Amino acid sequence: TEGGYRVTAGGQTDECEKCIVSVGRSGSKWMEKVCESLDIPTKSNRVDIGVRVELPAVIFSHLTDELYESKIVYRTEKFEDKVRTFCMNPYGIVTVNGHSYEDPEKQTENTNFALLVEKHFSEPFKDSNGYGESIARLSNMLGGGVLVQRFGDLIRGRRSTPERIEEGFVRPTLSASPGDLSLVLPKRILDGIIEMVYALDKIAPGTANDDTLLYGVEVKFYNMEVKLDEHLETVHKGLYVIGDGSGVTHSLSHASASGVYVAREIAENK
Repeated sequence: TEGGYRVTAGGQTDECEKCIVSVGRSGSKWMEKVCESLDIPTKSNRVDIGVRVELPAVIFSHLTDELYESKIVYRTEKFEDKVRTFCMNPYGIVTVNGHSYEDPEKQTENTNFALLVEKHFSEPFKDSNGYGESIARLSNMLGGGVLVQRFGDLIRGRRSTPERIEEGFVRPTLSASPGDLSLVLPKRILDGIIEMVYALDKIAPGTANDDTLLYGVEVKFYNMEVKLDEHLETVHKGLYVIGDGSGVTHSLSHASASGVYVAREIAENK
């Protein structure tokens, strides 16, 4: 509207001078449509693709006993890609994003964490999330769900079988189909994961053991990045975008902080 905004939701319409949009990652498609209709510039963001690693908890215990969730970042020698650990779960189980119990009786002998390779795209490609979704679909197509492969089988170029998984020292905490991740993950992503496993083996000996399990695929999506100024305001005065829906923040704490930041900004400039 002239001098403000009209918001319609749940059959109710409100008008305001300042409007804050906070739709999270789940609202990325809606946010994209809004930006198109209001001519708000956006740019394609990244997607992180990788696997969830499961191994004996004792291998990482010297790290996780001191720092519950270690954030380890590595730059590959071959492609100079950034690979990082994410969502580490000491003595936990493999689920979406992994999980750990505080109750000792529910803890396992394993630790799991994600290894994610960052992939940034340049023009003209703009659908980074679609790229990640297509890889996830391929994995589901091949395995009928989650795939699991022993690290030793991966580096030897052979698929894992139920027999090889059963003979290994690591007992899987998730029911998954033994298979071959090299048929799913692009070579550049797979090379980065393998290089990272060997790098981790230097600080946590045993990481690169043949029986280490890799579950695939794990994909972390990001919203397209909305063009905002230092106040998180769009090109339209009084219209702010906060949280992960903006493509600027990528975590609960950052998203929360962005809301507090904009609230203070508006309160101080009434």
